[in-house]
Amino acid sequence: MKFLRAITLLVCPGIASIQAAVPTIASLGVRNSASYSLPGLPNAGIAQGSIFVIFGANLGPDKIVQVSSFPLPTSAGLSGTSVQVTVNGTSLYAIMLYTLVSQVAAILPSNTPIGTGTVTVTYQGQTSESAPITVVRSSFGVFTTNQSGSGPAVLQNVNSESDRPFNSPTKSAQAGQVIILWGTGLGPVSGDETNGPAPGDMPKLNLHVWVGNVEAKVQYRGRSGCCAGDDQIVFVVPEGVDGCFVPVYVQIDDVVSNFVTMSIGKNGAACGDPGLSDDLIALANQNGGLRGGSLFVGRSDGEAGNTKVSTDILGAGFVKVPLSLIYAGQSPKIGQCVVTQFPTALPPSPIGLDAGKVSVDTPVGKYELGEVTKGTFYLAFNASVPNSPTTVGDGTKLKPGKYTFTTTGGADIGPITASIDFPKSFQWNHDAITSVDRSQPLTITWTGGTPGTLVSVNGQSSAAPGPNGDIGAAFICWGDAATGSLTIPVGVLQALPANYQDKNGKYQGTLYAQDSVTYNPFSASGLDYGNIFWSDGYSKGHMQFK
Repeated sequence: MKFLRAITLLVCPGIASIQAAVPTIASLGVRNSASYSLPGLPNAGIAQGSIFVIFGANLGPDKIVQVSSFPLPTSAGLSGTSVQVTVNGTSLYAIMLYTLVSQVAAILPSNTPIGTGTVTVTYQGQTSESAPITVVRSSFGVFTTNQSGSGPAVLQNVNSESDRPFNSPTKSAQAGQVIILWGTGLGPVSGDETNGPAPGDMPKLNLHVWVGNVEAKVQYRGRSGCCAGDDQIVFVVPEGVDGCFVPVYVQIDDVVSNFVTMSIGKNGAACGDPGLSDDLIALANQNGGLRGGSLFVGRSDGEAGNTKVSTDILGAGFVKVPLSLIYAGQSPKIGQCVVTQFPTALPPSPIGLDAGKVSVDTPVGKYELGEVTKGTFYLAFNASVPNSPTTVGDGTKLKPGKYTFTTTGGADIGPITASIDFPKSFQWNHDAITSVDRSQPLTITWTGGTPGTLVSVNGQSSAAPGPNGDIGAAFICWGDAATGSLTIPVGVLQALPANYQDKNGKYQGTLYAQDSVTYNPFSASGLDYGNIFWSDGYSKGHMQFK
């Protein structure tokens, strides 16, 4: 058999190269295994002692191989895969956890020097080109149920020593309850990490847990007792915060984790949000999603340098929203903020529903909306855009007044008639803000906010161009329109990167504020929920985040 194999390799030498293809580390492929923060963002450093992942090709076997016993492998590799990190002239083998053709995971040894360096992957004797890595003392990432660093966090409600269910909208926590949050990146530990977990509190860490922008009392922060590299933070749910998707983040010094969510009920009840009752959550779990309808009137003014743009919009949408999208959502709540990174993987698309044709009676005339895709209708008023099925290029601008939507009904959704008053009176202090200092709170003020509505402030900042679009992060915070102001906390701003300038010297950042009705229900046969709403906002482009 050895002779036949030798003859085969002599005749077909390409077989050997196929069997030992050179590993390749993907661009931006080295990340915290919980947050998946993109290199270039403030929280993208890999902490000493944390679990990190490497994405790429030919990194390991076709089927995943995981460690199954201690001591964990280092230089000997796992199923032919080993990972080596070099920082400041010191080279160390990472502690392997699993290997797969497209992804490997390992623990960065706690004694890895802090600084910038490189990482390589070796598989079956072939070593990849090096990829950059930045090693820091602490940079925490929170594990999430979708395993992509966003949405509901992996955390447990502590009901008793033996009853610790994972938190979810159907198993919400309560104020005063103890919670166990899972993640990685608190920092280094002493001892031999290959021999198993190294639990122990790290009370000297300057660590804070924020739940809906309210600080929670922390009882423990350190390695878990179950798994090497995994960290636990035990905290108490603060009073005065509730909802099905309450933002949660962890801050160590000035480095902020990924923003995740948790479910918190009120007065012993299950969680609930405007437009998303516990009955709807139960229905969504039963049916794998919800059939929703939206009717919309909006105005979006803005500027990008010296260019001014105004676009008024009429829209309607009728879709079945998958359960995964519902759970990944964010319900607007006064005083809460959330941060997301970009680019990100596209979520699953909602399924369009047939609602027939849509028309709108407005103070400036009656219009029929064009159907862009099944169940999605749109009409924009913008004089700079030539006539198209979804644009009225005559310069007509929507005016304050009553807007009545009428649908004929279709195979999925019955006929609808619903009206809303659009005030169009919101103005915020965009002229007074020329840049954003991320080390200081940012206060937005406005006039014309409609009582009973919410003002949302959005900001986004790009750190650098990337292979699939700019790399950056964005925040959104909500405030009560009646108060006339909203202050963005420093912790939220620090989660965004300082932005870059393009070849024309323009900063790649945007600040946007709008007043909007968040939930104004209507009903129709075939719908689980319906919402008619309006928004009035102004966007300021080329904003510097420094």
